[in-house]
Amino acid sequence: DPRGSLNTRGAAMKGVHTTRVGTSRVASGPVGIRAATVLDAPIAAPTATPAMAQLALLSCFMQWFGGGFDNSRQAAHDGAEGLAPREGGGHEHIRCSIQHLDVPGVENALFADYRFPERGDQSFRTRLYTMAAAEDEEDMLQMHIFRPADQRLEELARADCDATAVGWTADDFSDRIVDCDVAWRWVEEGPHGKRYFDGELVAGEVTLFSPIMKQHITVHDSLQLFEDALWINDRGFDAEGNQIYGNWRNVPYQLDRSSKASR
Repeated sequence: DPRGSLNTRGAAMKGVHTTRVGTSRVASGPVGIRAATVLDAPIAAPTATPAMAQLALLSCFMQWFGGGFDNSRQAAHDGAEGLAPREGGGHEHIRCSIQHLDVPGVENALFADYRFPERGDQSFRTRLYTMAAAEDEEDMLQMHIFRPADQRLEELARADCDATAVGWTADDFSDRIVDCDVAWRWVEEGPHGKRYFDGELVAGEVTLFSPIMKQHITVHDSLQLFEDALWINDRGFDAEGNQIYGNWRNVPYQLDRSSKASR
């Protein structure tokens, strides 16, 4: 496993600094991102500073973490193997749309909407994210997660879930989901020789109250972001340790990219 443990190092992190990045081309730093293949930009000189390397990481992440993702191929494979979702060991068909937002006073803001296409395209999770570079970890990025207010969800419904049509403000980024920050690290070579960002909850596992399920749940979450895919292994358990959602075989939801990010 190339990822290693993030819990100890992440918990010791004192803070983050923010740098706004767009989808413009940037050169890579000495962290090993080959910009010519990732962002189609020139490779930086070997004398690039750690700060430049972090900016390249953040810019690369923002390019990859956007657009549409869908695990229809995985769900179809599970069905052909006789694996039903949940207790059957298979995966529900899910899709997600991630949009970049321009919000005054908020750096690197994103909106994500997760849906069940086979259930009338029902939305089961909407989130706001912000991204920042970690101050104490040169190869780490940090994500903060927020719940949109009900008023904003109503606006989104009227706008057909086009988050760019909503008048977001800094106040929308006040309902932060405590202890659910995600630490992302660059991995030079992973599954099938692909480079990717590896994400883990900074706190390890988290117990929180779910407004939807009306109960406390313990969350285990790990993520992998590739240039062409997003893998999500998000599992929830009740107070007795019974699994509530996620894959019962601990296999990530493997969402292939269906569209690229746009601003």
